[in-house]
Amino acid sequence: MSHFPLGLRWRLCALMLAIMGSEWDFFISHASEDKRQVAGPLAHYLRSVGFSVWYDDFSLRVGDSVLREIDRGLGASHFGVVVLSDSFFAKEWTYRELAGLVTTATADQRRVLPVWHNVDAAAIASYSPMLADVKGVHTSRGLHVVAEELVRASFPDRVADLPLSNRSKERPDDLNTAQETLRSVLDAGGRREEILIVLSAYQILLTLFGRYTAAVIPTAGFADCLPSDFVLFEQHGITGPIQITFVVLGPTGPGGADFLAATDRAFGEEVTFNKYPKNNYLPGRRVGEFPRVQSVAQGIADRLKSNNIHARDPRVWNFSVLLVHGRRGVQDSAPTCRTRLNFETASYDRLIDPTDPPFWG
Repeated sequence: MSHFPLGLRWRLCALMLAIMGSEWDFFISHASEDKRQVAGPLAHYLRSVGFSVWYDDFSLRVGDSVLREIDRGLGASHFGVVVLSDSFFAKEWTYRELAGLVTTATADQRRVLPVWHNVDAAAIASYSPMLADVKGVHTSRGLHVVAEELVRASFPDRVADLPLSNRSKERPDDLNTAQETLRSVLDAGGRREEILIVLSAYQILLTLFGRYTAAVIPTAGFADCLPSDFVLFEQHGITGPIQITFVVLGPTGPGGADFLAATDRAFGEEVTFNKYPKNNYLPGRRVGEFPRVQSVAQGIADRLKSNNIHARDPRVWNFSVLLVHGRRGVQDSAPTCRTRLNFETASYDRLIDPTDPPFWG
């Protein structure tokens, strides 16, 4: 098909799609500069929650014709996810992929689903007024939010089936990819927001902070009432206590200690609660002592399956707060101010250094 003109080739792909049916749910178009931080993690997340994804690292093999396989991917995918960024706008190759997705769209279905990465509406309008008219989703809140919005726009009947956490679907060998990705972001001086993007897709990284972590739950869109980015859910067998840890991502440089007092206040009022779980040997406060925490914990209890005897009564769960900030050697010491909560701290290096023990220190 490569000898046909570009526009005709896209239309032939569309015809093949109608005749043979789609092989992939999503085709991801991106600039190479956005591969490691956005496109790769997004493809990983979508695949881990049950969608088929055409992504070059997943779909191309040694010896494949790149152009032919991209043609096939474009034509045999239900929807095209386009990662729009300054790097994308500077590429001719990405424009060809975008043209293909637009050409194969039908009048009653938009096949192009824009993802905005470090760009705004004005930048997109200057590149393509047509794209500016299509609502996009920002990467700034995490790729789990991006994925949910993409699914809502493309397969709305499958939104209810999206898991609260993709952790149970990740494979052990995903850890190496995740650590390499995060290391590259940190070494490039990545901001907190860029780290959040990686961690929201590769939740396996956050299991390094707990010995019994059963689920890693991103809080954006789920627990916006609390100043945390993730919740780690840990259960100690069937009769032991349940612990949840609120993970707060601080700056990669100095300044993390300033977060503690503000975070403490944001957990809201404290009330009297005198019920204790059996085998109460964990540190921290109990969920029932803080109404805001209880509302979040109840949402977790309602959506996560657990055979622990305390699972249905989140008031007796223990909870702590983990502040992740700074690099090793560039981390603030804890402030002397008193707080009501049980705080732990860790550097971002704990997530990428395999020689560190998989628990706090």
